[in-house]
Amino acid sequence: MNIQCIHEYDLKIKLGQCRSVPVALGKDKEPGVLFVYSSQKNIDPWPELFDYPTDTLKMALFTESGEMLWMRDLGTGEIPGVWYVPFISFDLDQDGVDEIWFLNNLNPHLPFSLNARYLERIDPLSGKTTGQWKWPDNTIDDTMSHSYRFYITGGYSHGTPVLVCAQGTYRDMFLQGHNLENGELKLRWDIKIPHDDKGARASHLCPVLDFDKDGVDELFWGERLISLDDGHELFCADKGRYLGHSDVVVPFEDDAGNRFIYTIREDYEKEGEPRVVTFNHKGERFWSAIPSVGHMHNGWQAIIKPDYRRISMAMRITRKVINHAIVDTEPEDFIFDAFTGEELQGVFPFKASEFMPLDFDGDGYHEYYGDESTGNNYGYVLDAEGNILAYLGKGNTVREGKVINRPGETLMLYYAEEGKVRIWGDLDAKESERAKKRYEHPYQFAMQHFMGTGYNHYHSHISCGM
Repeated sequence: MNIQCIHEYDLKIKLGQCRSVPVALGKDKEPGVLFVYSSQKNIDPWPELFDYPTDTLKMALFTESGEMLWMRDLGTGEIPGVWYVPFISFDLDQDGVDEIWFLNNLNPHLPFSLNARYLERIDPLSGKTTGQWKWPDNTIDDTMSHSYRFYITGGYSHGTPVLVCAQGTYRDMFLQGHNLENGELKLRWDIKIPHDDKGARASHLCPVLDFDKDGVDELFWGERLISLDDGHELFCADKGRYLGHSDVVVPFEDDAGNRFIYTIREDYEKEGEPRVVTFNHKGERFWSAIPSVGHMHNGWQAIIKPDYRRISMAMRITRKVINHAIVDTEPEDFIFDAFTGEELQGVFPFKASEFMPLDFDGDGYHEYYGDESTGNNYGYVLDAEGNILAYLGKGNTVREGKVINRPGETLMLYYAEEGKVRIWGDLDAKESERAKKRYEHPYQFAMQHFMGTGYNHYHSHISCGM
């Protein structure tokens, strides 16, 4: 295996956070790469994690090969956090160029203002604003932690693009679908999911794909499946039984095309409800595990040797107050057969939750990158037996999977002190037929394309599809 740096991007500041999405710049033009970044670490609306920003949020577009095309400083009105400033690259007007859509605050003196928040559209070729639309203030009367959790995503209904905006994660939740007509947004549908509707809340990872294969994409809003055509709910898994929130939601299939949904769940007060659940295509429990209160915080799926077995990993954390701050302690890992729910022991010689799976060489089996951990393996790429394949330095993950169009999977990391982002890949990668089938699967695209829209820290790393 010959893992090397393929592309490098110089953001020219010390980095505390960095998110990215690919941007199509038009036919026969080199693809673009958008970065939203700051020297300030991510700020969360939860008061126990909120901190005053020391830097503003920046937005920059590069060519894939590394040339900066433009940069914008978003100013003091934007709090540098994933929930305050969601963004997406999405070709809503279908001209072959992805517009950039993000949530802006037009009053630099009032960072918490909902009145000043507008959905903004940017032309990626010039970096100029081409439209602004008032953002709904649906959560204005809620707590700070619940008021400032916003999403932007998108998908298709019978080939027509639909842009989705959302407010709220844990209590009342509001979602709107939009089309574009003559350059202006037109509301297609508008729904509210009240906090007392006896169903699950949203997830930090919300795939968009045509799950039921009817020509209309669905949004996995936590354990709910919502049609992008008209906003109706196809199902809410465990409705009336589970009222909490899933940290990770992963749609996947077996070789026969049977569809499943893997979820891991955060805290919920009801003793006995499982923390790890895999549902079938109807939202019915297929298997479940860990029937106790606990916060399952990190999860992914991977393919292991010798027979392409799919496994599901879940990591549980315990939170304690130490020196007047909430600290995550005592992580526990659980590994299951993805289709039977059998709990597996001794799968890896390393702690699975400290790693993320990637198929660097394209053979259909995953390698493992030591990701954002205080452990001894931070920065190393290992095989499943624990052998060192490469050392990439102590970078923080931005995106992973099919980050660029080349054989095998690639990994985008940002390096805080250097202020640089690098894409790593195996220069000798050759894709097996099985790997090609998985990479081309729409589930894989659903998880990769919209990573800038919401939570993008380590528990978002998954492998999905076939």
